[in-house]
Amino acid sequence: MKNFRIPVCIGLILIITLISFYPCLKNNFTNWDDNFYVTENTAIRSLSLGNLKTIFTSFFIAHYQPVTILSYLLEYHFFKLDPFYYHLTNLILHLLNCLLVYWVIYLLTGRISVAGLTALLFGIHPLQVESVAWISERKNLLYAFFYLGAIISYLYYLSKDKTTKYYILCLALFILALLSKSVAFTLPLVLLLLDYFSSRKITLAVLIEKIPYFILSLIFGLVALLGARLSTPFHYERSYSLLDRLMGASYDIIFYLSKLFLPLKLSALYPYTPIQHNPICLHALITVVILLTGVILSQRYSKKVILGSGFFLLTVFPALRCLPLKEIIVADRYVYLASIGIFYLIAEGGIWLYQRRTEYSRLIRIFLVIALTLVVTLLGFSSWKRSQSWKDGLSLWSTVLKNYPDIFLAYDKRGEYFLTKKEYEKARCDFVKAVDVVNHYPFKPEYRYYYINLGNSLRGLGKHQEAIAVSEELIKKEQIYFYLAKINHPLGDQDAAITSAKMALDAEAYHNLAYVDDASGAKDKAIASYLQEIEINPKDTNAHFYLGALYINLNRKDEAKKEFIRAIEIDPTYKPAYINLAQVYKALGQEENLELLYKKAIANNLDFFNAYFYIGNLLASGQKDKEAILLFRRATEINPESKEAALSLGNAYLTIGRNKEAILWLKKALKLDPELAVAHHNLALAYYYAAEYDLAIKHCDKASQLGYAISPKLLELLKPHRK
Repeated sequence: MKNFRIPVCIGLILIITLISFYPCLKNNFTNWDDNFYVTENTAIRSLSLGNLKTIFTSFFIAHYQPVTILSYLLEYHFFKLDPFYYHLTNLILHLLNCLLVYWVIYLLTGRISVAGLTALLFGIHPLQVESVAWISERKNLLYAFFYLGAIISYLYYLSKDKTTKYYILCLALFILALLSKSVAFTLPLVLLLLDYFSSRKITLAVLIEKIPYFILSLIFGLVALLGARLSTPFHYERSYSLLDRLMGASYDIIFYLSKLFLPLKLSALYPYTPIQHNPICLHALITVVILLTGVILSQRYSKKVILGSGFFLLTVFPALRCLPLKEIIVADRYVYLASIGIFYLIAEGGIWLYQRRTEYSRLIRIFLVIALTLVVTLLGFSSWKRSQSWKDGLSLWSTVLKNYPDIFLAYDKRGEYFLTKKEYEKARCDFVKAVDVVNHYPFKPEYRYYYINLGNSLRGLGKHQEAIAVSEELIKKEQIYFYLAKINHPLGDQDAAITSAKMALDAEAYHNLAYVDDASGAKDKAIASYLQEIEINPKDTNAHFYLGALYINLNRKDEAKKEFIRAIEIDPTYKPAYINLAQVYKALGQEENLELLYKKAIANNLDFFNAYFYIGNLLASGQKDKEAILLFRRATEINPESKEAALSLGNAYLTIGRNKEAILWLKKALKLDPELAVAHHNLALAYYYAAEYDLAIKHCDKASQLGYAISPKLLELLKPHRK
């Protein structure tokens, strides 16, 4: 009977969770990091050694997460940019995590009811929607999957007389969790918590057993800090006292607990709450101290409260404002895994009440069943609605602003969405609001982007003078900041202050000025602005590219060539520079340089059709058709409508005697252009070698009708087969 109850329980959990999150499958990509991770990420465009090297040696949006990026690479390989499959993967991972939560709790308690209720609450709670509905938060789902798998392996290690294979499996899964998201570094402390709950004495041998885990945690913890530092090379460091940090962490804990018990006004972004001189944070600290006191005292009666509370605190710790990271903010995704501890306590408490025998037992049970039904219904419906708010950038940021109308980043991101749709007036209104709101806050380096986007929207509306005024206003603001940094550097090192301020001076303002001047015909002023942009930031790829494009318009091709070469040196994956440089080489009669340029584009896995097609033809002409086939196939993937690529691929297959593939691609070329005489001719030859003589004659005659000079060899081969 018990064995029957387990699959029924698991089945109900999965069905209810699937229904609650079903709207996610209809969502699109958003304009919040999805472009960096997927739609514009050149590192996932092909399964190549170069891409694998990039994935394992690079930070992506300040995070080292090669396993996560690999998952995107595999999806792109099979499904390209169809958002359905990316959302489907996220949902499947969440369902698997529900199973693992059930497994963990069942191993710890041996009780189907507690495991089932914990997994159900974990599965359907609306706080989990951000991790599931947001494609860019795949890292959260993956790290949780491997993290929970590591816990299960460790529990088997404890229950199977310390069997080595479970220890090794736990360590391997821990590494995969760290490679998915570095916040998995908390696992060694959770394992010690499990030792405590399992009544295992914390001896020296137990600590030595954890040394490999702590070493890995230290390494990946440092990697996480490095990523955070590299992503924000210039920002204000806040000096927080120990009390300030404790108050900040306490506020975050109370915030997450309140959202777990009362999930209202959930949002992708929440207003930033300052710590210093904030009575709310002091009250939160007092509340947390009281709660922790209760947790510690509870060990006299049971270890369950310490298990649930400890798991919550340890796994949410990286997201609390007690670490020296740049302005950590609260977010739903930070409690995806940590919520298990709280849901476990709720499940234990609810089952205890249900099973308690008193004179009111029947009424209590009826009340609990009704309450559970109501809670599950409300949570599931809330997750359903919350999933819909992640449909696209418009719905995402509109939901944020509906709940919290003073979040300037939300106005900016919604404005960017309108820009991509060329709804410039709506974009302008949002950018104006973003600038207005941010001006009421203390200085933030990000404010410049709101001015830049406002200028872009005005350009789109054809209001060039207003766009110039906005860019000039930004430059004045930046110059004021430059001056203040020079005279107010806290260490008195004015040279360092000037260097930092110059880095903060955003070249994009000059870029916008140049763009508007170029559009209005003031070419000399545009060149001067681009040069000013490059002086501020010599490694600005866009500045070199647009200056090169301007030089082309002025017929200054040699100068254009230098700018495009410089752009490629700065960013070898910058495809537009390759395209324009190839055109310049042709215009200057320097086509001998094309081979090297195209090979470099291929080495960097760019979706550059001309590169693959050109080098493929070079290889084919050198009788290296097998190598050419790989390049022609890539060319057809990039541009499926190219009859030339399909024809070349068919010809290469024909040359090496693979008639079946040759026929397939030559027919593809004819589908794109039925009058392509050479395709008819070569298809006739392919059909002849395939012993399909009627078809060979048909295409041979068609090529002749189109005026193509038929090969005497082909005519001779077909002569015996004509009726």
